[in-house]
Amino acid sequence: MLKSSNLDSVIGELEADRTASGAVAAPENSVNSNNNVQVKADENGCNLAALQMSFGVLQIAEPPLVRVRAQLKELIGKQNKFYIDLSKEKYKLDCSEISKLFEMMNNVKHYKDRLMKIKKDMQTIYQRSKVLKKRAVNIAACKQRDYQRKLEKQQHEESLIGN
Repeated sequence: MLKSSNLDSVIGELEADRTASGAVAAPENSVNSNNNVQVKADENGCNLAALQMSFGVLQIAEPPLVRVRAQLKELIGKQNKFYIDLSKEKYKLDCSEISKLFEMMNNVKHYKDRLMKIKKDMQTIYQRSKVLKKRAVNIAACKQRDYQRKLEKQQHEESLIGN
């Protein structure tokens, strides 16, 4: 979150320096008969021309600085509002992601149960098919033996008839 305390402290220091130097109040001018400004020293040791120059520069520069300060405060306020709104949206997304995660976990449980049931069914089918194959082999072997016996019996009968 942005803080405007740095801006306030810098501006506060500038205002403190300005009031301490006496630049707020216009210094007294002493003009002689030739309209020449006499140079006087005030109690801080600054001469009158330097004070008047700084006062003039301050009058020129202060309004834009005040306007910029107001714009900066407005900008910081908007940034803070935007940050708060962004944090709220992030929280909403986090909550929705958590609900999606719980839903996915429930789906995983459901699909795991289905997978285990299918696996069990496949194992049962495999065992049954294994037993059926074994039985089919035994039946085929029995049929083959029966067929062999029948052929032997027929050959035996033919040999008896032929003798």
